[in-house]
Amino acid sequence: MAIDFRIQEFFSPLRILRLRRLLEKAQWLPPDELRALQDELLARTIREAYAHVPYYRRLFDGLGLGPDDIQTAKDLKALPLMTKDDVRAAGADLVSRRARRQRPVRYVTSGTTGAPLEIYHGRSSNALEFAFYWRHWSWAGYRLRHPFAELQTTHFLSEESASRRAGRWQAALGRLLLNSNQVGPAQAPAMARLIRRHRCRYLKGLASTLYCLALSCREAGIEDLRFQAVFSTGEVMLSRYRSLIESVFHGPVLDAYGHMERTAAVTQCPRGGYHVNSDYGLLEMESPDSGGGGETRLIRAVGTSLHNPVMPLLRYDLGDTIEVFSEARACPCGRTLPLIKAIHGRSAEAVVTPDGRYLTSLYVVPDLAPGVRFIQFIQDSPSSLVVQFVPEPTCDGRVRRELERLTRLVIGPDMRISLRDVKEEDLIREASGKIRAVIPQADLSRDSRS
Repeated sequence: MAIDFRIQEFFSPLRILRLRRLLEKAQWLPPDELRALQDELLARTIREAYAHVPYYRRLFDGLGLGPDDIQTAKDLKALPLMTKDDVRAAGADLVSRRARRQRPVRYVTSGTTGAPLEIYHGRSSNALEFAFYWRHWSWAGYRLRHPFAELQTTHFLSEESASRRAGRWQAALGRLLLNSNQVGPAQAPAMARLIRRHRCRYLKGLASTLYCLALSCREAGIEDLRFQAVFSTGEVMLSRYRSLIESVFHGPVLDAYGHMERTAAVTQCPRGGYHVNSDYGLLEMESPDSGGGGETRLIRAVGTSLHNPVMPLLRYDLGDTIEVFSEARACPCGRTLPLIKAIHGRSAEAVVTPDGRYLTSLYVVPDLAPGVRFIQFIQDSPSSLVVQFVPEPTCDGRVRRELERLTRLVIGPDMRISLRDVKEEDLIREASGKIRAVIPQADLSRDSRS
């Protein structure tokens, strides 16, 4: 959920304040009232989808269903799962005929486990995202205008001169952007100076990038950076990551799970509990194929959007696995948002450049390289990076040059780049079948081609 909160997309103060009040109240509701609120939001979403989204009108009519037949989370089981391929195939038919009222904004997922998706969000969804972050950060004491630092990549690829910068201060947002592509012991002192200068109280980034920054600061002998909280997104927060980050930055890590499609979100509270944000989206907590006994069980992550009338996604397969408790548990923090045990399924690997930088942000390149269906980065030596890509039919020499240029902006001048035009079956996959976005040098000795 690497969201860049651009004012023209997110500045809708009345919507944000209404959602903020709703989310603030909902987190303390008794469980039955929280379920009733979720059912109300779901019923509204179903009505909008049936009335204005061609894809769902055909789906419901084909199944002999009407909007009144889907009123609760259990009723959703009457609908089939929606996959990423279904979204691609549906195209514009998944967009509401009334989308213009919401001033839709196009987003493209990173495609780290497959081809990128086009997703449209309107004002309601963008206001929700702002209010969602606001609530989660407030659990650690954050207030609007408190200065924070954020590890980011895309911003620094917009122009050649910015790609080597350590960071950039955005006074209007109280945000210090730190260049993920420059994370390493050599730039750690410059980043630390920026954090001190702007008195940043919080830090946000991908789990692996936060880990690499902490590692770089430790290697550079930087021991005085202190944050009230470090907010992790986008990847599994491994225990070794958490331990080092909290040790170096002298503050707790509060993890979060979400995705650009915005059908489900999970956030960690200061007491360590992972809370399902039932008022944000509907995450199915029961699965017929979960099996097993014991205190926890694994389920497929399936989400339904509750606040995006522009492009609602119903029973969307997220491609991740979640470990849930077999019986409901209460969190010591007092919030009634349901608890889960853990999130499994997504993590990034780092490419280490000859000058000692740790790159965990190569995943953004597919977003910026049209004409390419899949991209996989393989570090086959300390100074060499192989870029395997599956071209679209429209891919030509110009696309290849742009792909090489963008990769060069991220990795810098000291590594060789080799582009390989391959077929999809040639890409390295995990045992689960997922296509790995980055293959670090250390992994090449393992049997990755399962």
